[in-house]
Amino acid sequence: MVSRDSAAKPASTGWPTELQDIDTALNETPFMDVFKDDLTNNIVTKFVRDVVVQNQQGHDETGDGKSLNTGDREFRRQAIRLGLASLDAFLQANVTGPVLEGTDTSDAVFASAYQKAIRCIEEPGANGVPGLKRPIESFRKLCVRSLDTDGVSVYPYIPQIELFGFARFIFTSGNILPVDPPEAWEADSDDTLAGDLSWIRFRVHFWHYKLLTQPSLGPGSLFTKSGRWTDVATLQETIQKSLDDAEASVTRVVENEEGAETPAWSHEHRIQFYLEKANAHLMLGNDKAARRALQSATENSGFVYALSGALGKRTRFQEKDISQLVVLAKSLQITVTDASEQKSSESAPSALPLNDDTLLEKIDFKNENGVAEGRSELPVQLRDIVPDKQPKLKPEDQIILLTEATLKDTFSPSDALTSEEILPFAVRVIDDKASNWQIYTQALLVRSRIELNRSRTLERAVLQMQAVVDQVIVDTQTPALATASKDAENCNGSNTESEVPLIELTTTNSRPTGSVTPKKPTSFLPAPTPSESASAQERLRYVNALASPPRWHLESELAYAWASVGSLVSATEIFKRLRLWAEVALCLASNANSDDDRDGRGSGGEEKARAIVRWRLFHHTGSRPDSKDDEDDLDDADVDISTLKVSDFRGPERSPAPPNAPRLFCILGDLENDPAHYERAWEISNRRFARAQRSLGELYLRNQEWTKARDAYAAAVAVNRLSPEMWSRLGDIELRLGHFPDAAEAFQRTISTAGSGGEGGEDARTWSNLGSALLSWYREAAAENKASRERRLKEESGDDVDGSHANTSGRATDGKEEEIMPSTAPAARLSKQPHKLLNDALEAFKRGATIANSNWRIWDNVVTLAASLSPSPGFDDVILGTRNVLRIRKTEDALDVDILTLLVREMTGRAAGSGDGAGAVYEPPRASLERKVIDLFENDVVPLLTATSEPWSLVSRLRAWRRDWAGALEAAEKGWRAAVGGSGARVSGGGGSSSLAPTTVASSSSGTAAAADWLQDAGAWDAVVQRTSELVAAYENYGDEVESVGSRWKGKARMSVRSVLGKGRESWEGSDGWKVLEGLLEELKG
Repeated sequence: MVSRDSAAKPASTGWPTELQDIDTALNETPFMDVFKDDLTNNIVTKFVRDVVVQNQQGHDETGDGKSLNTGDREFRRQAIRLGLASLDAFLQANVTGPVLEGTDTSDAVFASAYQKAIRCIEEPGANGVPGLKRPIESFRKLCVRSLDTDGVSVYPYIPQIELFGFARFIFTSGNILPVDPPEAWEADSDDTLAGDLSWIRFRVHFWHYKLLTQPSLGPGSLFTKSGRWTDVATLQETIQKSLDDAEASVTRVVENEEGAETPAWSHEHRIQFYLEKANAHLMLGNDKAARRALQSATENSGFVYALSGALGKRTRFQEKDISQLVVLAKSLQITVTDASEQKSSESAPSALPLNDDTLLEKIDFKNENGVAEGRSELPVQLRDIVPDKQPKLKPEDQIILLTEATLKDTFSPSDALTSEEILPFAVRVIDDKASNWQIYTQALLVRSRIELNRSRTLERAVLQMQAVVDQVIVDTQTPALATASKDAENCNGSNTESEVPLIELTTTNSRPTGSVTPKKPTSFLPAPTPSESASAQERLRYVNALASPPRWHLESELAYAWASVGSLVSATEIFKRLRLWAEVALCLASNANSDDDRDGRGSGGEEKARAIVRWRLFHHTGSRPDSKDDEDDLDDADVDISTLKVSDFRGPERSPAPPNAPRLFCILGDLENDPAHYERAWEISNRRFARAQRSLGELYLRNQEWTKARDAYAAAVAVNRLSPEMWSRLGDIELRLGHFPDAAEAFQRTISTAGSGGEGGEDARTWSNLGSALLSWYREAAAENKASRERRLKEESGDDVDGSHANTSGRATDGKEEEIMPSTAPAARLSKQPHKLLNDALEAFKRGATIANSNWRIWDNVVTLAASLSPSPGFDDVILGTRNVLRIRKTEDALDVDILTLLVREMTGRAAGSGDGAGAVYEPPRASLERKVIDLFENDVVPLLTATSEPWSLVSRLRAWRRDWAGALEAAEKGWRAAVGGSGARVSGGGGSSSLAPTTVASSSSGTAAAADWLQDAGAWDAVVQRTSELVAAYENYGDEVESVGSRWKGKARMSVRSVLGKGRESWEGSDGWKVLEGLLEELKG
């Protein structure tokens, strides 16, 4: 840890200001100049020894050379300067360009320190020091290995990787600069360096995460989406913690010389921090947190923008102006500094023209001035803006638009509508001209990603991405070969080629540099001259606020672009050049076709993929475990993969394992369906690679080995507790096994890890599954309690002669209770009674139904559970759920007669109010339960009734309760007509259709088939008899109250009974129902 001086600290350190001064001073000198002083050599020595010791098994760190006065203020300033320069130099060499000059100085420093460290640590008497033939390359391998996290390795051929490791060591190890927790630096007002460096630590951790993300063939190859398939939970937690610390520092206020509170960081720095926060959450897959951070950046900037519409033409043959999507945007203000910066930044990457025979190069907007129709909803600042003459934007505001576009592209479904909504954001930045080289490059890249989804812009998208890739390669790799050779000569006295994959690009007026290497592509466009390019300082200024990918990831996106147009060969060649052998194997496997002729072109793709993966993991067949004969081939980008065969690589496993060996074993497991490969990947990663257990679990699921699958997913979530997808999968398996308490816990973890939005990893599905788990848990717990009570009664009555379930206290012991009552015991530990589980299940179903508002099955579950609550049903939820089911299904079959009967019974059991006067129809108060039930029946149920008779009976009862005699009589007549002429529905209690019971053929039959059914079916005949009895009772009770009926009610009732008797005489004469109708007729005659 950092040592502390006992000397008194200054009253005010002002570290934010000093950090800004150090960063500004670095822009005036080459980054590599920091490696020319003695202090740098001392810190480098400490870093190199730390890396070597980490990779040397069985060795403890001895003396670390000169002691460093880490508490000295000047030392800290120099260390910060050294760390920032190393980080910026690394980003210049791998992300932004231009070519990093002076790397021979840093290479010599690191190589010398590495040689000294090896000589100090190697055991006496050792014959030579391994790796000293190429010390800088050997040290880079150790640096790559030191960045491994949870079994995931960084790209093994990153140029100047030691610079990133060095910066990471300075800022995050605690050996050079303080990394105290927030509570420590908040309490220590005299020295806030640890807190003020938290922003830089966040950047270092986040770039570490970016280096770990895996390119792939498919939609995941997009850099912003790759984080979803990167299982490094340990680093994700570290990023989140450092992000919280950084936000606390950036938003901190301090007292100035006048005693007034002012922000510790400038306004521009706060905007940039929130942009970095948004991009971090975007990479981590937290869309809601990313949107909140972007909103904070927008508010701090005062930026106003909106996606709107404007009249214009999009095609060459369009005659009329129609509405076109456009982003209207305006910065708060353009300062003199901003204007001078934009004026000085005249260089920009080349944007390719569309050159389409139908689409215009850009939308030709109709020239409108003033507030157009429909613009009243726009912010006031945007109403006077003409779409094709918009004001210049500040660089930060351009980044906000690009981040908005990237957010939509990353988290929205890939379809034409989404692309139309996203494209105007990128176009607005491109049309704004170049204010910063890196921002403009990112805008071209974002536009290319979007245009890949449309056939007319696909060609421009692929070629533009090719041009951007070439630009990055030209700006980062052109002199690399010569530099590598020079380093080799300086350090070793031999001319050996660098291990970094090198690509040489030429222009029409230039000659190739360095030695000739085969298959080196030329640039798509001529390389820019120095006067046309931008400085490293300009490119790096906003690189952390942009989601800019490293160059190998950018080439992987290009490979995916070529694959999307059907050129898998081009994609494979790019991956081969990058030596991404896992992706090469996946390309071949995806192109495989088992129906192809084995001797045909492109056949045997899966076999070739297996051969490549085995070549990376295993020695040749028959080799010894310590064989090193074929190790040199592993780094050969020009190896002929067509000659590799599976049978040639069944020898011992390579030791040490190659980078990303766990992932390679998982791919091999996918290709060979062998669980041993997944288990080996798990062991190699020291039980940290969650994908291995996830893949193993999926294999067991395909084989229906549920218990093994559960164990595999349990191991996966134990190391990656932040993956909602794996928690959800574990919950599904526990639900399938009937382990309802464990299933409920898994689904709750799914929801909690999916973010503060609370919608869960799979939205409504997760909430619905949680409700199902809690409901099943409740049923089991209720059954166990019932069995326990019965067992206790037997024990008290002495029926349990053997006493197998009794003990001295009359209850099961704690150990036995878990075995006897597996559902009740977990609920008791959580202090949950069975009825509480039922309430929780209802809340889960309600939440799921709210999210998936068009899923009637979830709403039906809400109705069922709400009606089952004890001691009284939840009538509000019953009504809400029933109304939504009817709204969605819009059919008579959706009516649940049992639920409707429950509501009517509850209403008729209450006393109706007096109404406006004696005998007036009762109108319940608003928002009362009575009003909700009446509105449900009158507005939702009655409009659906056509051929079902029983709901009419309920409507009649409800209207009679309200003293609506005419309405009650009308409902009784309609119910009788439905039963006699168009329904075979059964009476209440006679097996009527309900969502609580399985639907039968009889209950779901059509009205036409059931119209004559009551003449044959006894159940339908009983329904007709009951509807007739209810009609007669309605005439008798309400006839005199209805003006249109009055005293004629007896005649109408007799006609109804005679009609049924006449039709049913042949079929039902002498039956019980016949006798009931005859009795009614006799009473009406009397």
